[in-house]
Amino acid sequence: MVKLFVIPLLLIFCIYMQPISAQAQTPEVINLDVVSDQLDGATSLSIIPSGVIYITESSRHRLLAFTSDGVRSDSLGARGSGDYTFNSPVSVDATNGLKIYVADQNNGRVQLYDKRFQFLSSITADKIDGTNRFRPSQIQVSNSGDLFVYDSGRHMIYVFDPFGNFSRQVDLRDYRIGSVIHMKMMASVLMILDANAGVIHKFTADGGYLNFIGGFNGAVKLHVAESAIWALYSDRVTQFSMQGEPLQVYTFTASVLPEDLYMHQQSLYILSNNHLLQARVK
Repeated sequence: MVKLFVIPLLLIFCIYMQPISAQAQTPEVINLDVVSDQLDGATSLSIIPSGVIYITESSRHRLLAFTSDGVRSDSLGARGSGDYTFNSPVSVDATNGLKIYVADQNNGRVQLYDKRFQFLSSITADKIDGTNRFRPSQIQVSNSGDLFVYDSGRHMIYVFDPFGNFSRQVDLRDYRIGSVIHMKMMASVLMILDANAGVIHKFTADGGYLNFIGGFNGAVKLHVAESAIWALYSDRVTQFSMQGEPLQVYTFTASVLPEDLYMHQQSLYILSNNHLLQARVK
């Protein structure tokens, strides 16, 4: 098991006190067009390079697939504990479209499907050293195929190799990271938004601590794409450089209760509980 580096108290103080080093440009108001208004309890979205959109729908216990223009092309699931069923799926990472991972939270497992929605395998607590409990709340897959799973019950991140074998773990309590988090992979770097502190922590793929970026107070979700960090707030999205400098603020013309966001080919997608929305940005 990898021994993890613990942040010194002075560094923790600096995290909370770090100021924003630059000011974003004048906010740009964007119109959010409705891609789909037929969702029920949507929780997470993932978009593959071809533009196919995958959404977990917790209330209906299923995974949905949409074309890039909003036409539902496939669906999988119903409430249950067997293969091809879910109990409150909350996170999806569709990678490049060949493997689709779903965090099946209330069933205590991560399920893996192929692009045709054929069941491949499942990861449960019995694959993790030293625990018989597993509450997967968020998932991310690295470029090398490692699966990172956030367990909200234990405030831990578990890492599995491409074959589903338990590899290592990161105890977020060791880094004084708050319990409200969102994580994204950028190549081989794991980025964790600590929403309580307004800070993004960076880890290497093997669990080592890299550094942090401050200035994200109020952000609830993040996405990393096109050499930028996109932070989601209740009324806007802000584009940051990879160093944390605010570049542009995009405000919404209508009230949105956002659940997730994704940036794909100059299109910004915002997921709410029952809508998928889209806006073109520069």
